[in-house]
Amino acid sequence: MKSFLAGVVLIALCVSTTTRAADMPVKAPPALSPLYNWSGFYLGANLGGAWTSGSLNIPGNNFYGGTTEFIGGVQAGYNFQVGHLLLGVEGNFDGATFGHPPLPTPTLGTVRQNWIGTVAGRAGLVEDKWLLYAKLGGGWVHSNATLNFSGVTWQGSSTSPGWLAGVGVEYGFKPNWTLKLEYDYVGLGSWTSPTVPAIQLNRDLQMVKLGANYKFERGLADTVTPTRTGRPETSEDEDLAKKSQNPIADLVSVPFQSNTNFNAGPHNRTQEVLNVQPVIPLRINADWNVISRTIMPVISQPSPFFNSNTNGIGDITQQFFFTPTHPGTLIWGVGPVFTVPSATDPILGTGKVLFGPTAVALVTPGHWVIGVLVNNQWSVGGNPLRPPVNAFLAQPFVNYNMAHGWFLTTSPVITANWLAASGQQWTVPVGGGVGRIFKLGEQPVSAYISGYYNVVRPTGTPNWQLRAELSLLFPER
Repeated sequence: MKSFLAGVVLIALCVSTTTRAADMPVKAPPALSPLYNWSGFYLGANLGGAWTSGSLNIPGNNFYGGTTEFIGGVQAGYNFQVGHLLLGVEGNFDGATFGHPPLPTPTLGTVRQNWIGTVAGRAGLVEDKWLLYAKLGGGWVHSNATLNFSGVTWQGSSTSPGWLAGVGVEYGFKPNWTLKLEYDYVGLGSWTSPTVPAIQLNRDLQMVKLGANYKFERGLADTVTPTRTGRPETSEDEDLAKKSQNPIADLVSVPFQSNTNFNAGPHNRTQEVLNVQPVIPLRINADWNVISRTIMPVISQPSPFFNSNTNGIGDITQQFFFTPTHPGTLIWGVGPVFTVPSATDPILGTGKVLFGPTAVALVTPGHWVIGVLVNNQWSVGGNPLRPPVNAFLAQPFVNYNMAHGWFLTTSPVITANWLAASGQQWTVPVGGGVGRIFKLGEQPVSAYISGYYNVVRPTGTPNWQLRAELSLLFPER
């Protein structure tokens, strides 16, 4: 009897234990982040540079080597996504601007573009927020041409069709917003003038464009992000200041940097360069980010020939820094930098496509942010009649952050033109300034003002500079 009771008790204990074990909580697998949805209509805007390296087949014409120009416009399209495959269609319309020839000498022929329209199908591969795509379709370019040589004086305009091929990469950095970088080639063939003798113009067009799109269908579902609590305001100000001073921080920002350079050129005029340079971090995976940094200069440039200034947009530079998401004490990033010949006037740019490496490294001990950014670019295309380019840039930066968002700063831009004559290669400024992090309403901003004196400089370049910057900051809430 006792053994029977003992058996019953043992079975009851086993059943009880098994039941409790079944009721114990089981650790659920981590929730997967929702994938980005690329499908639907979108509308956007773009800007960049375009160039031709064609020629006017005129005997003795040594002044036409193609055109370089700033382009800007709008695009609209529709995407259809199936898994990792994307199909779509997109239309673009861009205005093009190009000023007078680079030399104050009459040429035998000139050409300028007025507008560029394209329609193309897109096919791409999707990896969450990233889209790598190719385009194939058609384009239309409206051109003006002038011929002026012995026995021929002619002006004409034409809207010509051609084929379009392109590639690009796009990133969904917000639920309704994407950012893209694209290269397009428009094959237009030759344009023959109705003159005697007939003159042929070779004018195939290449374009590099940076664009942003607004998606009418959200790429991600609505989510609620946690708000920060329990942190002193001064600590938040300093954290934000250190992020804004880090060129490769995980922070969206839009700096507007004014550089006023005094006593430039043979007439000691003032040069003004306003750099609009949005910085957008793009996540590759849990371990790596790529930081996109665009620099679009709006320039008032003293003429080397006359006591006057030429105003317009200069060559646009694009930098990409690949940087670890969780760096150690040393924060670093490396990647490519390239410049497209987007100047609205030849005096405002090099007329060349530039390419090279760029790198940045910094440390943030205590209240300090200390580092350096370097790059070197070489000319790899563009107008064959413009001089080649081999240019170096180094920008050391030292910032000391204080209470209530104030900081001291120095960030001289040291440059070298390796192809210039000895003694005319380097520009080395020294100086510094003061700034502060604050809010305009609910918008965080960083602002500073500084002055620099060029202790080493080529002949005819400015001797000192006043720099002022206002940056709109968009930290994650």
